[in-house]
Amino acid sequence: MSPEREPTADELAAMAYVDGELAGEARRAFEARLAADPALAREVAGLRELAVLARQAAPPEPADHEWERIRQSGVQRTLSPLAWALIVLATLGLAGWLVYVECTCGLDLLPRICIVALTLGLLLLLGLTLRNRLRTLPYDPYRKLKR
Repeated sequence: MSPEREPTADELAAMAYVDGELAGEARRAFEARLAADPALAREVAGLRELAVLARQAAPPEPADHEWERIRQSGVQRTLSPLAWALIVLATLGLAGWLVYVECTCGLDLLPRICIVALTLGLLLLLGLTLRNRLRTLPYDPYRKLKR
């Protein structure tokens, strides 16, 4: 919204929605429009981001100082990436082991089908989760915040 002009009805409705001022039928009608209109969804995402950034301009809370100390500590910087790497490697190793067991062991057909289904299901779930996160990232009002 540009400061040289009056806000449109959609912009006013989006502001009221983000501020929690819409209730009942007006809120449901706006949410139905929001689900069908990507431009309106981007407008709401921008307003939410603006609200978050305005809150960030407030003085830091005592807990924020402690989170910053934790983030900068050598232990956190060293062990956090190591922990995530171990989790990813273990998950991939377990999936590979399940496929290996499936191919080499003399299991009956039903357990073999279950192992394949479990492995594929976990990999599909991981892929869908990553896809959904990447698709919703532009609408995340917290993505520009530094904690």
